[in-house]
Amino acid sequence: MHALLMLASLLATPAAAQPVAIAPAGTPSQAVAASAPLVAPLIPHRPLPMQGERARLDPYGGWRDDSRQDPALLTLLGEQNRWTEQQLAAQQPLEQALQAEWQAQARGEPMPQEWLSEAGSQWRMEADGSLWQRSGEQAEPRQRLAARQPASGYYELAGWALHPNGRWLALAEDLQGDRDYRITLLDLADGKPLATLTHRASDLLWSLDGKTLYTIANEPRTLRPWQLWAWRDGKEQQLHQEADPAWLLSLYRTTDRRHLLLQSNNHDSAEQYLLDAGRPALLKARQAGLEYYLDTQGDRVLLKSNRDGALGLYQVADLSQVAKGEWQPLWSGEQRSLEKWRLFVDYTVLQYRHKGDDWLDVLDGRGRLSHRLLLTEGAGTAWIQGAHDPASGQILIRRQGMAEPPHQRLLDLASGRWLPDARAALPSPYQSERRWVVGKDGVKVPVSLVWRKDIHTPKALLLYGYGAYGTPMRPYYQPQVLSLLDRGFVYAIAHVRGGGMLGDEWYLAGRGRHKQHSVDDFLTVAEALARDPAIDPARLFAMGGSAGGLLVAATLNQAPTRFAGAVLQVPFVDLLGTMSDPELPLTRQEYAEWGNPAIAADYAAMRRLSPYDNLHAAPYPPVYVTAGLHDSQVPYWEPLKWVARLREHSTGPGPYLLSTALDGGHRISLGNARQQAAREYAFLLTLAGARR
Repeated sequence: MHALLMLASLLATPAAAQPVAIAPAGTPSQAVAASAPLVAPLIPHRPLPMQGERARLDPYGGWRDDSRQDPALLTLLGEQNRWTEQQLAAQQPLEQALQAEWQAQARGEPMPQEWLSEAGSQWRMEADGSLWQRSGEQAEPRQRLAARQPASGYYELAGWALHPNGRWLALAEDLQGDRDYRITLLDLADGKPLATLTHRASDLLWSLDGKTLYTIANEPRTLRPWQLWAWRDGKEQQLHQEADPAWLLSLYRTTDRRHLLLQSNNHDSAEQYLLDAGRPALLKARQAGLEYYLDTQGDRVLLKSNRDGALGLYQVADLSQVAKGEWQPLWSGEQRSLEKWRLFVDYTVLQYRHKGDDWLDVLDGRGRLSHRLLLTEGAGTAWIQGAHDPASGQILIRRQGMAEPPHQRLLDLASGRWLPDARAALPSPYQSERRWVVGKDGVKVPVSLVWRKDIHTPKALLLYGYGAYGTPMRPYYQPQVLSLLDRGFVYAIAHVRGGGMLGDEWYLAGRGRHKQHSVDDFLTVAEALARDPAIDPARLFAMGGSAGGLLVAATLNQAPTRFAGAVLQVPFVDLLGTMSDPELPLTRQEYAEWGNPAIAADYAAMRRLSPYDNLHAAPYPPVYVTAGLHDSQVPYWEPLKWVARLREHSTGPGPYLLSTALDGGHRISLGNARQQAAREYAFLLTLAGARR
């Protein structure tokens, strides 16, 4: 076993909670308050012809309101929220108990605070929008800007950029959850705004001479980051526009801070421009299927690129060689998935996944392999943590597992050895592992599981899935999940195709016309775990959010009696309707992920899968669904329409509950996240027969 597993002194595991009794299978659960009305408020039909080449009538399509101000809509959503609260009133004591447990639970070793060195000081911004300054690591911080988060409502600080003079501060803030950011430029001397720039992405960069602030404007309606703007001396000028509707703009600075880059990319290609001289200067023209991403450290110019297939690392003599294609291969990504890389003065460090495990390679200044380390095995994960000092000879690695609280260690890059850590590991009442389940077509699907070791009666199971965009869904340590385990649950993550757990081939096998593979894998994992003698097959539950909501909803259509209940968080369920409307955010950028309905073969595959279009008469299990009124990624009308149609078609007793955050979007604000999680978990625990 790798040294990190054998030598690392883990943070003390929180004191073991006592297992809580849970009702055996077949015990009736009181999921619905006895005094609550049993019939949900009607969601009336509002027929609307669907956009696209194939004429179709959507019975609930008229509930779409791009302004989010229709009085009838707001009244309807309010009624649905109140009914949901009434149905769940009986579980409030359990919700409160869960929140109290989470408040008291240890969360592992906290991540180190990151401070920006600028203008002779160190600076840090908190999530509430407050700014802090200190003169050095040992100095006491002083507050330079009060918290900007309002007392109620949604707030996200998505980005900030401090001017080199330490006086001007640019902030990117979202006040309703739609990811359409407001940029505010403040003078820290008096706190007064110098400029307010609306309808922006969160990217912010000061020019090398400090005279210009670069931002990215969002396209109207679609919110696609599409224009580069330069603010200088109180005036703005547009410098660049991305004409292709499937491409997005972004900004970043190289490791040595010597170069500014404007990047344009779609799902599998990239193009970059240098902004050093104040105007975009093309590095290498776009080429279909070619990705490249530049970074520099001193005289070294490196590129992450898929030029030879998988994403690997290349070196060029100077910036002029990027366009010529005279790239020297340094590190091949074949059979590996490169996730992060860091440049140091004397080293290059690469973090990647191989067969589901996390690895780290250290290259010397000439690009030769010095050290290779296995960071994790099984149901654990590790990664390069935070920013780094390029002049340092150390790198921070953070590790955690489903039964292993987060902790971090410094790696000495010269020796490849971990720095000593005196903390001792304590025994844990929880156990985790990775299993492999043989899928419908013979493919082995990885599953990460965790449970409490001292509960021996057949356990309920919560199966989580995502399976999109190549996202690996790492098996994190989740303190909130421990409350499920203490009450007799097994928690599992099905790493289905479409995700990135096993690399690009795994991802490609579950997207577009192959999306059914994701559903097959999820259902196969559920069936396999239901056959485990330690699991109660009558108490299987499913959970998925956003694209994972599509996975779970499609699975419910294809196997409506497999699960005893489900939670769908802001679920993407109207696959055909959304992908047929190019004016919606993300649609034109995601044809490769989900398919283009204008293409006959794509349409056929999407029609077979789309959760909204495939609801049918069947005894669907109870479902709790969340939505955000200002969500620009999954608009509120998708969950609304899906719940309406589910109630119309299901022959089961339900309940089918909808809760819409009227002041939020795709993400839950930090102030409401714990309360929302408690409601979701209490819903599942009550269905499983939890007594408290």
